[in-house]
Amino acid sequence: MPPEAPRSSRAPRESDPVRPCEGSEEGQSETGQLDPRFARVVIGVGNPDRGDDGAGRAVARRVAARNDCAFEVREGSGEATALMSAWTGFDDVVLVDACRGAGPPGSVHRIGPDEAERVGTLQHASTHSLGVAAAIGLSRALGTLPARLVIYAIEAGHSREGEGLSPEVDQAVHEVVALVMQDSHV
Repeated sequence: MPPEAPRSSRAPRESDPVRPCEGSEEGQSETGQLDPRFARVVIGVGNPDRGDDGAGRAVARRVAARNDCAFEVREGSGEATALMSAWTGFDDVVLVDACRGAGPPGSVHRIGPDEAERVGTLQHASTHSLGVAAAIGLSRALGTLPARLVIYAIEAGHSREGEGLSPEVDQAVHEVVALVMQDSHV
């Protein structure tokens, strides 16, 4: 099992060093247990340089800007073992990614903890969903799947190199940020 990654209250780039919130030693309480402030992690997946494919990471960055150490925020490419490492030690995981082929651009699909298998149906729609589906399947087989996993998939309109989010997807990003914050009571 890979070592647990440190926690941060902001959304780091993959190359950034990650720091815990003030008063926390790498997300651990004084007794060595996982600090309850870090019981939830929000993971934004995607490539911010490929248009709407960056929706998940845009959500992560906006959540981090509004977050007061209520939960961890991370970003990643969506590779299966990196996702498994990112959610290691957390019981409550929110994963946000772009998808394609499940509705009009800007549609938000919430895949609840009992529906995680539905991610496999998006594997041809998103550049990362195969990694997400593989991470879920492997974690389940290893007994390391988080107790609660919620996935928000935002329907992408385009993924052209060097372009930003389309207006529809940018609106959906705001919607998902609000849903994540509301769900976490922050």
